Amino acid sequence: MRAYALRRHLEPAPEQSRVIRAAQIRGALLPMGADLSPCERVLLGWLTATLMVLVAATGLQAFSGLGGPGAASALGDWVTPAVYILVGAIVSWRALRSAEARQSWLIFAAGLLLYGLGNIVWTLWFEDMANPPIPSICDVAWLALYPCSYIGLIGLAQIRERRVPARLWLDALIAALGVSALGAAFLLGPVLDSVSGNTAAVMTELAYPLCDLLLVGIVVGVLALRSWRLDRLWGLLGAGFIALAAADLLYAVQVAGGATSPSGPTNFAYDLGVAALALACWQRSSSSGGGEAPGVPVLAIPAAFTSSALGLLVYDHFARLDLLALILALGTIVAGFARTGAAFIDVRTLAATRHEALTDELTSLPNRRHFLGRLRREIAGTEAEGGQLALMIIDLDHFKELNDTLGHDAGDRLLREVGIRMRACLRTSDIAARLGGDEFGVLVCGAGSAVAAETVAQKILRAIGAPLLIDALSLRVTASIGIALYPEHAGDDRQLMQHADVAMYEAKAAQSGYALYARERDNHSPARLTLAGELSHALQAGQIVAHFQPKADASSGRIVGLEAMARWQHPVRGLIGPSEFVGVAEQAGLGRALTRRMLELALEQLARWRAAGLDLHVAVNTTVADLQDTRFPAEVTELLHAAGLEPGVLILEVTENVVLADPVRVGDVLARLGELGIGIALDDFGTGFSSLTHLKVLPVGELKIDRSFVAQMITDRVDAAIVNATIKLAHGIGIRVVAEGVENQDIWGLLDAAGCELVQGETVSMPRPAAELSELLQSAAPLQPERPRPASSSAVSRSSIRS
Repeated sequence: MRAYALRRHLEPAPEQSRVIRAAQIRGALLPMGADLSPCERVLLGWLTATLMVLVAATGLQAFSGLGGPGAASALGDWVTPAVYILVGAIVSWRALRSAEARQSWLIFAAGLLLYGLGNIVWTLWFEDMANPPIPSICDVAWLALYPCSYIGLIGLAQIRERRVPARLWLDALIAALGVSALGAAFLLGPVLDSVSGNTAAVMTELAYPLCDLLLVGIVVGVLALRSWRLDRLWGLLGAGFIALAAADLLYAVQVAGGATSPSGPTNFAYDLGVAALALACWQRSSSSGGGEAPGVPVLAIPAAFTSSALGLLVYDHFARLDLLALILALGTIVAGFARTGAAFIDVRTLAATRHEALTDELTSLPNRRHFLGRLRREIAGTEAEGGQLALMIIDLDHFKELNDTLGHDAGDRLLREVGIRMRACLRTSDIAARLGGDEFGVLVCGAGSAVAAETVAQKILRAIGAPLLIDALSLRVTASIGIALYPEHAGDDRQLMQHADVAMYEAKAAQSGYALYARERDNHSPARLTLAGELSHALQAGQIVAHFQPKADASSGRIVGLEAMARWQHPVRGLIGPSEFVGVAEQAGLGRALTRRMLELALEQLARWRAAGLDLHVAVNTTVADLQDTRFPAEVTELLHAAGLEPGVLILEVTENVVLADPVRVGDVLARLGELGIGIALDDFGTGFSSLTHLKVLPVGELKIDRSFVAQMITDRVDAAIVNATIKLAHGIGIRVVAEGVENQDIWGLLDAAGCELVQGETVSMPRPAAELSELLQSAAPLQPERPRPASSSAVSRSSIRS
C-alpha cells in the first residue's frame, strides 16, 4: 500500500480522511492508482470494494447453499451480469485514464461489457423460454469476449515492439499446443456428448470449448514468450482467463449431465475470473527479459508439455482420442524436436560467446577477465592446500616507440609472437594472459619458492629477448617482470596484482629485467598514501621544519657551511625524517612546494646567521620537478633577494638520478643557475650512472662523496682507493670535495691527508634545529687541531670553487 501526502491547504476533513484511508486500503492491489487524484482513488476504491463483495457473495452462496435455490438463481441472473458490467467499467476507466496499453485495455473492456450485456439480455428475454434459440444474440455477445481477449493479450505482450528469440516462439508454440492437446483430449469429449440440434447450434456449442482452448493456449504461450516470468499483471491476467476457461468447460460438463443452468461454483468461477481481470488492469508490467539465455527450469516447462503430448499418443492406443487432440499432440512433439535443435544451437553459441569473452582476440591468450577469475580460483585452492603461487606482471620495454616507428601491424605481430614464446616457457598447469596493451600476466601455480619464480622469469626474459624478424628487421625485445607471491606478499587477488605491478615498475626503473616484491620498497602502501594526503596540509600549516647539519673545513676544523634537511613535525607521530616523506612528496606532486619551503627556511636562517657575523653558506636539496621547471632559477633569485643574500652563499644539491631523468632540460636549468652565481653540488657521487660525464658537462662546483664509500675507508682498501681517486679527479678539474658520513676522527684524518676540503657527519655534528647550533657556530675553537696539507694538494687550483 502506498502513502499519499496531500498539501496542507487541501487537507480533508476528518470524515473525508477516514473515507480516503478506507479507499487506500481497498485499493492496495491497484498500484497504478497512484496516478489518480484523491477523489478518483476514493471512487475506484469503492468500485473495487463493491466488486469484491459481489464476488464474495457468489462464492459464499455457492459453497454454503445460503438462501437456497432461489438465492442461487438470483445471484446467477443479476449478480454475475452486474459483476461483468462493473469489471467492464473498471477496465474502461483504466484504459481512458492511462495511455499505457490503452488500446489493449479498451478491447478487453469492450469484450467484458458485451459479455455482461449478453447475460442481461439472456435473463430478461430468453431465460424463461421453453426452447431458447441457439445461436442467439446472446451467443454473439458472449463469443465476442474471445477475439477481444486474444487481441488484448497479444497487444499487452508487446510482441511487435521487441525482438523475440526463436526459442521463445517455440516455447510458446509448445505450451499452447500442449495445453490445447490436453484440453481436447479430456474435455472436448464431454462437450461433444452434450451437443445436439441443428448445425448452427452444434457449431455454436463447439465454439465455446474451442475458443477456451485457444484462449488458454495464448495465455500459456504469452507466458512462454516472457520466459515464464510472472509479475502481478500477468499473474492476474493468466489466473483470470484460465478461470473463465475452466468455468466454461465445467458448465459444458454440467450441460452434458442434463443441467439447464450453471451451478453456483461455476458462476463463482466466472465472477472470480473477471474480477482478476479488473485487478490486473491497474498493475504495472515489468520487463519480460526475453533476450536472456534460458536456464534449466525454463527448459523443463516445454519439455514437460512435449512429454505430455507423447503420453497422449501412448494413451490413444488404449482409449481412442479425438482427431483434434491427436493433431495437437503431434504438433506439440514436432515443435518439441525443433526446440531441442534450437537448444543445441543455443548451447554452442553460448559456449563460443563465453570463449570469446574470455580470450584475447589478438594473441588468442586468455584475457584479463579470464586471468583474474583463474587467479581467484587458484588462490582459493592454494589457501585450502597451504601451498604457494607466483604472479608475474610483464611489460614490454619501449613498445610504444617500436609501435610508432614500425606501425601497428608490426606491433600486433610482435605481441602475438611474445604470447607464443611466453606460453612455451610454462607448464600446462600455469597460465599466461594478455592483460591489455603490451602488458601480460603469468600465473605459476604451485611455485615452491621465490627462487623457482625467478627461474621462470629468467626463462621468459630469454625467450622474449631472442631475435625476432619483422618486416626484414631483426629486433631484440626486452621486458620488465614484477613478481609477487601468495600468501607471502598479499592476502587476496587484488593486493597480489597491485604488488606484482609495483615490482614490475621497480624492475623497469632499475633496468634489472625482473624484481621480486619487497614491502620496504613499496611506495604505494596505504600508509604512504595517507601520509601524502596529510603532507599537503603540513606544508600549509608550517609543520615542515629545517634541521641543519654543519660542514667543517677538513684542515682547520671550523664550520664553514651547513646543509638544510627537511623534518616533518607531525602532530601525532612526532618528528618524521626525510626518508619517510620526501619520496612521497615527489610522487604526490608536492616536490616543488617542499623545495620552496626548505629554501625559505634555509635562506631566512642563513640571513640571521650572517647578520650575526657568521660567514657561512647553506646547501638545499632539489628534486626532479624543480630542475625540470624553467621558472626555478627566477624563483630562487627572488627568494635570495627577499632574504637579502648574494647568490654565492647558496648551494643547490643535485643527485645523479635527477640529471638522468631529463638530461637536456635539467642541464639547461642548471646552466642558468650557474650563470646566476648559485653553487651546484653533485650529491651521492659514485652511486649513479655516467658520473664523469656529469662532471664534464654540468656547472658543478662541489662534489659530495657518498657515505657508503667514506664510512668504510679504514677497513676497506677498495673504498679508500675510490675516495682518494675521486678527490684527485675533482681537484684535477678544479672542484671542491665534501665527504659525507664522517663518523670518527680517524676517517677525518685520512680525508684531510688526501686533500678533501670539507667534512660532514657525526664527528662534526648531527642535524639539529638552528637554535641548538648557535653555540657551536659562534665558537672560535676549531673542532680538531690543524693538520699539515700534503705537498701535492698545493697544486690544486681553487679559482673555480664556489663558496
